[in-house]
Amino acid sequence: MATAGTQEIILITPGKLVGPGTPFEQRRIELQQEVAIVLRDSKKITVNSVESSEQATAAGRVLQTAQKERENFFKGIKGQIDLVKAPVLAAEKEDIGPIEAEKQRLGAEITKFNNAQRVLREAQERAAREAAEQAAREELLNRAIELEASGEAEQADQVLAEPVFVPVIIQSSVAPKVQGQVGKFTYGAEVTDLMALVKAVAAGTVPLQAIKADESYIGGLARVQKEGFCLAGCKLVKKESTHFRS
Repeated sequence: MATAGTQEIILITPGKLVGPGTPFEQRRIELQQEVAIVLRDSKKITVNSVESSEQATAAGRVLQTAQKERENFFKGIKGQIDLVKAPVLAAEKEDIGPIEAEKQRLGAEITKFNNAQRVLREAQERAAREAAEQAAREELLNRAIELEASGEAEQADQVLAEPVFVPVIIQSSVAPKVQGQVGKFTYGAEVTDLMALVKAVAAGTVPLQAIKADESYIGGLARVQKEGFCLAGCKLVKKESTHFRS
């Protein structure tokens, strides 16, 4: 629940740091104005000769210097923000962490209790079903004994051959529903045998989406091996570019 003070911190403080009229904004405008002419002239360059290539290189070097200067400018500002942000994040973790941990503990306790109650109810239902089945068997046996005693042996055999009818056991009590308590299942999966999964994909019984190539590893391998890169199902990709030194 946010208070007026919290709203003021959230809405006003950033404006004081980076809003109009702040040293940050003033310096940013100065840097933008300094590079505007360079960018304007650079956009007019089309490389179609050695001379224009040299002009493009010269402009690129100037732009490289300008970029570094601005990166350093923003790096300094972000560093100052991080100094403010770090204790805020630490305070957030310190204040919210125990709450979240206690919620998880209580949830685990409730889940444990509910599972125990479920196991107990299932055991009671199973015992009731077994008792009902035993009673049904005894009833058939008693009927067969009576028929046998009356000299009706064939009918007695027929009774013994009858399937045992077990009445449906209706659960007399269910887990109490507590207001504010929500039970849910989350589902996931873990790979226990990667080779078996790969073979299943290769056999077509599992979709290809089930596995994903580690492009970070493959790209790193290509950067190391360069022209010698050779990996089944992959090809070397080379991209040529030109950079500038200030």
